[in-house]
Amino acid sequence: MDSVLEVKGLTKRFADFTAVDDLSFSVPAGSVYGFLGQNGAGKSTTIRMLLTLIEPTAGEILIFGKPLASNRKAVLSKLGAIVEKPDLYKYLNGLEHLRIFSRLSGICPQEAKLKDLLSLVGLGQRLTSRVGTYSQGMRQRLALACALVNDPDLLILDEPTNGLDPQGIADMRQLILQLSKEQGKTIIVSSHLLSEMEMIADQVLIIDKGKKIVEASMETLVQQAASLELQQQPQRRFFLEAYFLSLTTA
Repeated sequence: MDSVLEVKGLTKRFADFTAVDDLSFSVPAGSVYGFLGQNGAGKSTTIRMLLTLIEPTAGEILIFGKPLASNRKAVLSKLGAIVEKPDLYKYLNGLEHLRIFSRLSGICPQEAKLKDLLSLVGLGQRLTSRVGTYSQGMRQRLALACALVNDPDLLILDEPTNGLDPQGIADMRQLILQLSKEQGKTIIVSSHLLSEMEMIADQVLIIDKGKKIVEASMETLVQQAASLELQQQPQRRFFLEAYFLSLTTA
């Protein structure tokens, strides 16, 4: 399977602190790629470099086979993202947000397409409601719709379920799977919950203190956890989390 994203020796230093340390990994086309690590592991810093929000200290990023540094505009035109807590305007409605993000992306889609996009993320009945009336889950859905206005081939979602209740988490999970399986999009999802990634990810990368600890298929990761007899925990999700904690530090 071809790779949509290749990272080679990626490093980011802030003065004497190394946030990302010689990180290399590859994201297969069409996969849901789980990017895991505890808080402060370097996930958000890595994602910000992938989105050109900050510059690497060292290393190379290839997206769609092109060096990101010299092909920024072309690459970003085919990429969508949610970075941490999305910035939304509470006095605007959902449809107005999509119009703004479309203009920022340099595209002029038909109004019907924007409405279809809101329906896709479950906001078809609230497209003219102000965002100030939205729940946190609805705001995350709108952020996802904004990330999809340019019909990207690659989606990067930084902790997309943060702050959501169980129903909101389940809804976001279903949307990610739908975009992957039905539309063939490659999706990178950062998280600190291995048990959640088990339900959606094909491949997993675990980092700790900016370094790669494990990169493997989810199936392989589950087998590794079971081989350590952590399945003695009362439920499967607990032995997966115990394995994750055994690989990382607080």
